[in-house]
Amino acid sequence: MSQELILNWLGRLSETVAQRDLEAHMALVSERVQVYGVPGQPVIDHQGWRQRRESEFRQERLTGLAHKNVRIKTVALRRLGFEVDEIMTTRDGPVLHLRKTILLEEEDDGQWRVVEETVHDWRIEKGESR
Repeated sequence: MSQELILNWLGRLSETVAQRDLEAHMALVSERVQVYGVPGQPVIDHQGWRQRRESEFRQERLTGLAHKNVRIKTVALRRLGFEVDEIMTTRDGPVLHLRKTILLEEEDDGQWRVVEETVHDWRIEKGESR
């Protein structure tokens, strides 16, 4: 059940990026979200996440988001923690590979949203133009 929930959430996140649907994307992100480990940013909050995605969607910089190697770390009644490899593709070709921990929480409205992310490491690969 936990694995299925995580994969569904990741799938919806990827779909919203492919469709550049900011509102559907942000519906997967908690108002309380905190993102750690992004170079040059001590912490990214909900507003910072929204601004970043809005810019990426408007300028069509981010073209795809994929995930692999899901490793569940924590299972609780209303929380799921897992590590995942995320692959971000861009219009101009660079591909960003991130290893991160994501904490999902079932909020009061019954929706699962990300409340915390920690980027552990990342690397950039030059890819083909998209």
